[in-house]
Amino acid sequence: MTINITIPTSWNDLTDRQLKKLAGIFHSKKNTIQDVLVLFTLLNVRWWQFRKTFKVGRILKNVGLTELKKHYSFLYEKQERTKFITSFKVKDKLLFSPNERITNLTVDEFAHAEDLFLGWHKTKDIEYLQYLTAVLYRELTGYSKRTPFDKTELEERATALSKTDKTIFLATAMTYQGCREYLYTQFPKVFPKTTKKQNTPKSSGFGKLILHESGKKFGTHNETKSTNVYTFLSEFEEQLKKEPNA
Repeated sequence: MTINITIPTSWNDLTDRQLKKLAGIFHSKKNTIQDVLVLFTLLNVRWWQFRKTFKVGRILKNVGLTELKKHYSFLYEKQERTKFITSFKVKDKLLFSPNERITNLTVDEFAHAEDLFLGWHKTKDIEYLQYLTAVLYRELTGYSKRTPFDKTELEERATALSKTDKTIFLATAMTYQGCREYLYTQFPKVFPKTTKKQNTPKSSGFGKLILHESGKKFGTHNETKSTNVYTFLSEFEEQLKKEPNA
């Protein structure tokens, strides 16, 4: 008997629900049922759907989990999710994400996001992701335009997220990581590959770089930090290419 199943074939094919579920699963301690939970998530099987559960059981019995995992091995390889959960509600406010691949972030937003992501990577303290989410998600002021980032409001915004489902924070971190991976391919001089295992730095250094570049091509400090992150990194990439032994 043939049983047909359909599952996502890439990170960006995952629905928001699947991304949140997988973020929670991968963040939890690895156990013997983790791979089964991943499969159930990809197949959109809910706990009350007994017929679908029975169907998956038959698939596992006939095919085996090891063989099935080959069809979604991308989940265990390079992180390539670049589409954020579009929005979520906090009390009476609807907060919206940046564009795919963070193409509309300013370099100031990116600098803060990088420092918070590195803090999370080093400590695994979920509070860093609460603040990261507060940097990336804001209200709309017009058509697809978010409220400008203001670091003086960050503490208040992060506090307002304190009761938000933690899987949103984890999904935000996974997506941001995918965006970082994309930036590495676009700006190899800015983000050089390293062959040695290094400790996670405490800071990205982009805050100091913004200050260093102030008064140059992009104008004052305020103008420089408001520059689009891709524009800023492109300029810095060209500067690095001109250096001796680049």
